[in-house]
Amino acid sequence: MSLEKVVNERISFLKEQINPINKPVVNRTFEVQIEAIRNADTEKVEILVLRKKKQLEAATDVHEADKLFAELDALEWLQRQVAKHI
Repeated sequence: MSLEKVVNERISFLKEQINPINKPVVNRTFEVQIEAIRNADTEKVEILVLRKKKQLEAATDVHEADKLFAELDALEWLQRQVAKHI
């Protein structure tokens, strides 16, 4: 399976998880992960992961940290997928 197909399936899965029954913060986490995966340059994902980790270390706001955790989770997933498809 191609990297593009795996990424599209992950985005579809995350979209399916968005539900009005969820707390808004849960849905926002899924949305942030979708955005992170869509906007990531697969050739630079390793650099993005390192950058997000540094931002997370410096984060002082809880909401900012939550967003960074969600982005980092998505980017680390993407990084693993890129490594599998090289």
